[in-house]
Amino acid sequence: MKFEKFVKSLASSGVIYNQPISDLPICDRWLASPSVFMRIPVTVKSVTAAAIQEMPKAISKMIDQIGHTEYAELAEAIMPFPDGGIKDCIRVFKTKDGTMSIKISNDDWSLIEKSDLCEILYAYDLDTNSTVAKALLVKQYPELPDDEDELVGIIFPVNLEV
Repeated sequence: MKFEKFVKSLASSGVIYNQPISDLPICDRWLASPSVFMRIPVTVKSVTAAAIQEMPKAISKMIDQIGHTEYAELAEAIMPFPDGGIKDCIRVFKTKDGTMSIKISNDDWSLIEKSDLCEILYAYDLDTNSTVAKALLVKQYPELPDDEDELVGIIFPVNLEV
């Protein structure tokens, strides 16, 4: 994900969240906007933010990837307003079989790099007997073949029905 672009878009209004790493005395640091959480690369030594807080438990579960995920690709772009600008565009990611989708804003989509791997994190809703997309997980492929993909961002869906 494009960390520098994300930092510039937030100015100093983002929040830094500390995520403990297992039983280690260190933390992963995440920079957050209302719709995106992005891991702060270890090479970055300072970021200006509005606050530094402990990671919310619900987001910790997403980071730990508790739940189900399915690989997703960008499937379509929707303009909800005929005379709207590109900023209004909604990007739709879908699973290969098309059974699940998630809509994100164009600004959030612009943070994803072509080399990133995207997965939909979903849960099963017992009330409707259907799957519900919770977030788009953005990962980077591992540097070494035996390593796992690295989670670098979480993008939440837009609440706009189109």
